[in-house]
Amino acid sequence: MSFIQALILGIVQGFTEFLPVSSSGHLALVQSLFADFEQPGLLYDTLLHMATLLAVLVFFRDRIRRLFLALFGLVIHRYKVYYYEEKRLLWGIVIATIPTGIIGYLLSDLSESFFEKPAVVGYFLILTSILLFISDRFKGHEGVTPAKALFVGIIQGLAVFPGISRSGSTIFAGLLMGISRERAAEFSFLISIPAILGAAVLQIPHIGGVAASDWVVYIIGMIAAFLCGVFAIGVMMSLVKKARLEIFALYCLIVGIAAAIWM
Repeated sequence: MSFIQALILGIVQGFTEFLPVSSSGHLALVQSLFADFEQPGLLYDTLLHMATLLAVLVFFRDRIRRLFLALFGLVIHRYKVYYYEEKRLLWGIVIATIPTGIIGYLLSDLSESFFEKPAVVGYFLILTSILLFISDRFKGHEGVTPAKALFVGIIQGLAVFPGISRSGSTIFAGLLMGISRERAAEFSFLISIPAILGAAVLQIPHIGGVAASDWVVYIIGMIAAFLCGVFAIGVMMSLVKKARLEIFALYCLIVGIAAAIWM
């Protein structure tokens, strides 16, 4: 993988991880367009996801700080007030993570096989477009409950397939369950944290097999992914509040049909 390829993939990952167009699907499609591209494997994709994880931590730093204090509030009395204020969201993240981890682990091999099948990615992008079109019709006003968190977590686990947008599908699931638009978007981004960390842990055994020269290229892609990710989160939060996801629905539909027919 060349410097230019790594940079392009980093930019694609940064924007598409948080915009509801499927980062994994776009990575697979872009990689298929490179001549003589040598597939770096899931490790590089995971490193790009780690860069976008850092973008989430930076963008939601105040909320994440309160969640950490809420966690401490389970055992430290002076932080109890944070626990009572954030306990629904805190336990919602925990509950959502369980089915995500189980489903993601069981489907990981099948998901990886689809990266070399652009037509299949196209079909999943069409599915994403349908979910996004429907999403703009919901106007929930509720918060996160255990049952709703469980459902969103299941959907996030199924979004392991390239072409199914993780952010788009989980926001759709939250809105379908009556969660308010702003909280559904925030919850979608927050539950990505343990999901990405879990994927990174599974890739640790492969780190030793990366050449020193490759790490330079990988880091370039990670920097690009982080910077683009911070920008994309801000755009996405604004568009979800305004119920303007049909822009991305149309985009996914066009790209999905093109991939399914010509790739």
